[in-house]
Amino acid sequence: MGGPETHFRQFVRYAEVTGRDAWGAPLLGPVHEAPARIQPSRKLIRDANGAEFVASFVVYTAAPLTLRHRLWFKGDDTSDFNHARRPAAVDEHVDGGGVVRYRKVWL
Repeated sequence: MGGPETHFRQFVRYAEVTGRDAWGAPLLGPVHEAPARIQPSRKLIRDANGAEFVASFVVYTAAPLTLRHRLWFKGDDTSDFNHARRPAAVDEHVDGGGVVRYRKVWL
């Protein structure tokens, strides 16, 4: 029996925000693509600052995503930062040996 990765039949593209330019626009690292499972969600969660937030999507993936990353779904233009989705929270799920198996990214 395979791990959770066997259920990742969709793809998500992501890039890390590496800084800001002279005008304050975000600078992104390279765009990567990873297998994922994308589900609509209407769950009330707390974001990284402790504020309540209604998540529109939850993304399950083994990609090393953090709050510094921006995500694009299929059909989104990765060259346009305004189409990027920003994670509100990231939950890491580990196995018995302490290895991260997958992440739940709340958007």
